[in-house]
Amino acid sequence: MNGTRHSNGTLRSRFRNALLAAGALGLAAGAGCRSHPPGTSGALIVALATGPRNFAPRVLTDQASCRVQDVVFNGLLRKGERGEFLPDLAEEMTSEEARVWRFRLRRGVTFHDGRPFTSKDVAFTFRSLMDPAFVSSKKEPLRAVESIETPGPFEVVFRLREPNASFPVQLLLGILPDGTTADAARTGPIGTGPYRFVEYRSDDRVVFSRWDGAFGEKALIPALIYRIVPDATTRALELLRGSVHLSINNLPPDLLPRLAASPRLAVTVRPGANYAYLAFNLRDAVLGKLEVRRALALAIDRDALVHGLWRDTVETTETLLPPGHWARLEDLPPLRRDVAEARRLLDAAGYPDPGNGRPRLTLTWKTSTDETSLLQATAVADQWREAGVETRIQSNDFPVFYQDIVKGNFRLYSLRWQGIVDPDHYRDVFHSASVPPKGWNRGFFSDRLVDTWIEQARATADRPARKELYAKIQRRIAEEIPYVSLYFAKTVAVHDAALTGVDTINPTGDFTFLPRVGRK
Repeated sequence: MNGTRHSNGTLRSRFRNALLAAGALGLAAGAGCRSHPPGTSGALIVALATGPRNFAPRVLTDQASCRVQDVVFNGLLRKGERGEFLPDLAEEMTSEEARVWRFRLRRGVTFHDGRPFTSKDVAFTFRSLMDPAFVSSKKEPLRAVESIETPGPFEVVFRLREPNASFPVQLLLGILPDGTTADAARTGPIGTGPYRFVEYRSDDRVVFSRWDGAFGEKALIPALIYRIVPDATTRALELLRGSVHLSINNLPPDLLPRLAASPRLAVTVRPGANYAYLAFNLRDAVLGKLEVRRALALAIDRDALVHGLWRDTVETTETLLPPGHWARLEDLPPLRRDVAEARRLLDAAGYPDPGNGRPRLTLTWKTSTDETSLLQATAVADQWREAGVETRIQSNDFPVFYQDIVKGNFRLYSLRWQGIVDPDHYRDVFHSASVPPKGWNRGFFSDRLVDTWIEQARATADRPARKELYAKIQRRIAEEIPYVSLYFAKTVAVHDAALTGVDTINPTGDFTFLPRVGRK
């Protein structure tokens, strides 16, 4: 489908027709089911749209790989619901002016291979990531670490070169056993989490078994399988026939009423903290112009997307910080559609209407082959056409698409950030020093004021002062538009009606809730 325009109606009809045809056939029992590996009978089967690219916590960034980390690993800390950090492998955290961070670790924790967890494992995980020879986009924030000390087997002290109030966000990283090689971390992950990695069948499934030695609550279901099902229609059919038990945030809203009508399924909708955005490559001669970016933003009818395309499973936002977050700026003026102003801005930018139905300019939008992503790109392209902008949609399988984004090989693209917790995320995506591979500033945004405010916000432990600095950052980003904020997606889980515990999912959308899922 590379370079092809897609019609909303065509794709929607395809989904509906496939489901209706499946219903007419009675969804034959067992059709399309696959055999389970030994010991996984009765497993909880969860659908993923793409397979994991890497199992190593020190380098993984894609969503599917993070879903493995969610159940296999623990960090020193874990995410809370409103931007707070909660104990995980660390029982207690204290700070001295945001420069010295001390942790008391849990005792009696063991890794999946039976090794006891101690402070040596924590020190190894972070020191190896900080090694100059180790390549990872996650290492840049750790350059502030001056030393890592282990006064005892259950004590760790991080000393920083300068105060960093956002340092705890780095401590969500999954902890590896001391001495783990890069190859072992990439292919055979060993953690302390509630599920133990068993095998990965490339582009088919990831298999886990319950780790009965886990600290805290034990997983209710003894086996877990992530089934990789790239096509949304196929995911829906698998749910209807019972060969998949749970699918989270990866089904088109058009399918939800049909799935909810099935007596064997239920749809659970929870608050969400997953941020959808449209990103521009600011090194592009056209998109580097603020007038063009603002025109494109004003030509988008986000309300139509929310109510029509997404069927109210999302809510508009002007900032990447989720609702309820302590640093979120609530009084940013909403970006409302204004096609006339969009045309005026394009005129000012040097792209007047050439007449005869010809476009003012033509852009290329890169996306994955995920159906919902294609629908969204097509809907926005239709809206932009009213302002005189033609859009060529180029879609590829997610790994190919993602590599293009990481390399900066795009003009514009859309993705989601999953479960943003700390406002220092602004450093990772907008600081001028955070271009890949040092960070995720893939659009090459550079602004002296934003850089300064980000650095100041890191340096102070005073939350009111930090909040005001992040308010300035949010206002400036809204003015400069390196991203167009599209919406926050609610967490939508379609699942076997016999499952319990699905409503305990965190707004961040993490799969850390899966151990709490059971059966009636």
